[in-house]
Amino acid sequence: MGRAEPVHPAPSDLLPCAQLRHHPRGSFICTPGRAGDRVFVLQSGRARVFLAGEGKELTLAFLEPGEIFSTHSRAWVEAVTDCCVQVADTRSFQARLLAEPQLTPVVIRVLARLLAGSIDIIENLAFRDVPARLAHYLLEQAAAIDPALPAGLRLPLALRSEDIARMLGTTRQTVSSLLTGLVRSGVLARDGRRALIILDPAALRRRAGAGGLSAG
Repeated sequence: MGRAEPVHPAPSDLLPCAQLRHHPRGSFICTPGRAGDRVFVLQSGRARVFLAGEGKELTLAFLEPGEIFSTHSRAWVEAVTDCCVQVADTRSFQARLLAEPQLTPVVIRVLARLLAGSIDIIENLAFRDVPARLAHYLLEQAAAIDPALPAGLRLPLALRSEDIARMLGTTRQTVSSLLTGLVRSGVLARDGRRALIILDPAALRRRAGAGGLSAG
């Protein structure tokens, strides 16, 4: 969930005649039904892509700097931090790709990472309960730092507890409670407010595999 795969940023000049726009934290970069069919590249900050309806939200992905997205979808895109984006109309973007086909693989890599991350999130929501989702998320983030997952590995938390909770389909209070339980049981230790130490990787793996089919 939220697989920590390497980001392949799009070229800074990918969008022709792009406009630079700034979005403060908590504002929406794009919303369903908004007029215009545009493409944007996130230049700085972090943004959340999600679906919403009937008081519920489903987080699909988090955009990192250099990643590309389209406003022509049913998804909402929220600035998790202060964001700066380059925006261009879709027709100009398509013309650029036709004129310079060597750019297509770059765009495909960016979109493939987003698709893989979205599928991973949906898979975990469907087949793991919340404690297992959290353990799985922590293991994936840790494996991106050191695939060997040695005991004592330090894991910085790039996302806030609230954003992790949204990705896991639960509440911030539940995430905090589960982390506290993992600390008390000796699986994790805290290293300040934004980092964890994985003391018992084997126990974390067992917890990740223990969750059965659940909607959380």
